[in-house]
Amino acid sequence: MEYRAPASAQPAVQDEGFFDSLFTSGEPVQEMVILNTPTGFVPSTLNVKVGGNYKLYVVNVNEEKKNVSFVMDAFSEHHATYYGNIKSFHISPKKDGIFSFVCPETSAQGRLVVYPGANPQAPQVRLPASE
Repeated sequence: MEYRAPASAQPAVQDEGFFDSLFTSGEPVQEMVILNTPTGFVPSTLNVKVGGNYKLYVVNVNEEKKNVSFVMDAFSEHHATYYGNIKSFHISPKKDGIFSFVCPETSAQGRLVVYPGANPQAPQVRLPASE
């Protein structure tokens, strides 16, 4: 006879911990912080590689605007950021280009520059300097 849980019982959901997330990825994760300040984003430009794994932290340190949005449309990331709180998310760029992120409430803008991971024209073997 099979035991059935009552309908009101929820299965135990365990959040993925920090160490678990380290072992599920094949590549190391690079972490980056974006501050939303009264004068705009700091840094306003992030440089990343195609195929890399990145964890971005967005922190609102703007005392005048305590509840603002962070929008990175190219990666379908839309977050509400509250003063002093940290929002985090992962991205893994698939193609190179320049993508924007914005805060609509303060008109702050930033750029995410994704460049190719390897230069196909670069020699695979390092050549001697004296040839």
